[in-house]
Amino acid sequence: MMLMVLAWCLAGLMMPARAQSDPGATPVAVYTVQPGDTLWGYAARITPDGGNVADTVDELVRLNNLDSVSLRAGQRLIVPDEV
Repeated sequence: MMLMVLAWCLAGLMMPARAQSDPGATPVAVYTVQPGDTLWGYAARITPDGGNVADTVDELVRLNNLDSVSLRAGQRLIVPDEV
């Protein structure tokens, strides 16, 4: 009996695990940067009332793999639908 339990455990270690996808993917939109836009200014426009603009900036930097907070006109940003 003990040998069967040990074999069952070892088989479980050798079998590949099922990958699970994220069931809650973040819906996003795309925004094209306009002349004069700043990351902070844009983040302030899309942050809900009472929300933290700094958190929105951090989320935009993360989603877009930005190296800096500088934007250029025509640049496209991935923006969460619900900030």
